[in-house]
Amino acid sequence: YGDHRDLHRLIRRQRQMCIRDSIYETLVYYKGERIDEFVPVLAEEVPTVENGGIRDGGRVYRFKIRKGVKFHNGYTLTPEDVEYSFERNFVVDPDGGPCWIWYYLFMDVGSSRDADGNIRISYEDIDKTVEVDGDYVVFNLKEPFPPFLGVVSGAWASIVSKKWVAEQGGWDGSAETWKNFNNPPEDKETLWDIANGTGPYKLERWQKGVEMVLTRHEDYWGEKPAIRRGIYKVVEEWSTRKLMLLQGDADIATVDSIYYPEMDRESGITVYKDLPSLTVHGISFNRKIAAQDNPLIYSGKLDGQGVPPDFFADNNVRRAFIHAWDEDVFINQIMNGYSLYPVTPVPFGLPYKNEALKGLPHDLEKAEEYLKKAFGGQLWEKGFKLDLLFNTGNEVRESGMKMLAENVMKLNPKFQINVRGVEWSTYVDNIRKSNMPIFFIGWAPDYPDPDNYVHPYMHSEGHFAHSCGYGNPEADRLIEEAAVSLDPEVRRRDYYRLQEIWIEDTIGIMNSQPLSRTYTKDWVEGYYYNQMDSSPYDHLAELRKE
Repeated sequence: YGDHRDLHRLIRRQRQMCIRDSIYETLVYYKGERIDEFVPVLAEEVPTVENGGIRDGGRVYRFKIRKGVKFHNGYTLTPEDVEYSFERNFVVDPDGGPCWIWYYLFMDVGSSRDADGNIRISYEDIDKTVEVDGDYVVFNLKEPFPPFLGVVSGAWASIVSKKWVAEQGGWDGSAETWKNFNNPPEDKETLWDIANGTGPYKLERWQKGVEMVLTRHEDYWGEKPAIRRGIYKVVEEWSTRKLMLLQGDADIATVDSIYYPEMDRESGITVYKDLPSLTVHGISFNRKIAAQDNPLIYSGKLDGQGVPPDFFADNNVRRAFIHAWDEDVFINQIMNGYSLYPVTPVPFGLPYKNEALKGLPHDLEKAEEYLKKAFGGQLWEKGFKLDLLFNTGNEVRESGMKMLAENVMKLNPKFQINVRGVEWSTYVDNIRKSNMPIFFIGWAPDYPDPDNYVHPYMHSEGHFAHSCGYGNPEADRLIEEAAVSLDPEVRRRDYYRLQEIWIEDTIGIMNSQPLSRTYTKDWVEGYYYNQMDSSPYDHLAELRKE
């Protein structure tokens, strides 16, 4: 889900990386390395217009549910289980979780609750979204949505057993009780630390933050995996992790980019290089900085001892900071060359990416020129003081913020920018409260489509745009039009224009799209890379050890 989801901490990530393709399954999934083709999993076929699975101009999707599938506890999968699984997502809807996606597609709201935390939908609203029709499960979207198959391929579309969840004390599927299960505390949610899916592996044990063990599901409906047991360990110390891989105590290990050169010299290792992720990282300018009790902007005034809340509402300031950003240094020195420069929120590898578009270049003379114009010349005369934050331990963000601060401060001795680290929870809290003048954060895909990037960054109600006070009626209109259009030319036109608006409106600095590597022992076979899989551990069932 990416680090914009503040609830997803280490133990949740450990659990999630084992879910997709292992414990739980979805109706369809990506075909091998492709992100634009799908194969049936718990559905018997992938819905198309030709086979009648997509109807009403793309508003209705029909999935025929596979027969003879067993859950790990022996219960048989039914269409009612599939209906329940999706309705349960609407019901539970935890703060910071992924269920916004279902409300976005089916109800045109972002959550089951309003800004004050009050439930604003009815059970009838939920009940009509997904229905059972014999052997089929039918989805009724509010509007056509071309990337819908990608959405139902995500971990948030995993299928659970209605009867089993109710037996564990979860929602029983009734209209009378659903509100009791809305927005539970994270560790109180029914499936927090137990699991019962249809996948090729079942959960044997989970020691939170230490290890998780999966064992092969011998009654699996599909081809049985070659690996009998998968053990996922959390080993934070690099030298220990490296030694485990080299000695064969681990078959696959996470390697941070700073260690790529040393690992490339080792023997007995297979390296998969230059794997382009669909995650983008960037800096967003906050045009409406929270003023009350905000030490990051000091005096909160344009008096040389702070900055006003509308500091980045001045386009001259935003342009100056963009020109002060040295992309060449960031990519080649801070990222060690293991990154692409996406320019806009739309990453390379997606349709409708304008690869020819250029961002504002690094140019300190231009930066100075714009800063002299800012606030009618007062900013240059009075100076300013502010704090920029990074989350402690993130060396890339720390180095990037320091580079930007140093480049701006060298233009005028009256400019004071302090860069300091804070804990991740504090960092996220400051973003949520709109305290930070600018923030550096990443976005990982929920589904492989430009909509999943332009909406959070550019729509006035989007996750980041709303937090930063950005709004442009043209951008809103284009985002809403492109999201539902079935005409590829309309989508191309709209997304190309949106990428131009990103640069014209100086919304932020999209500075990196990492190129990752996967390191395995040379006896591991069957590994392949799909850009929608965030971890090399996602396909345990397809791996072999020779």
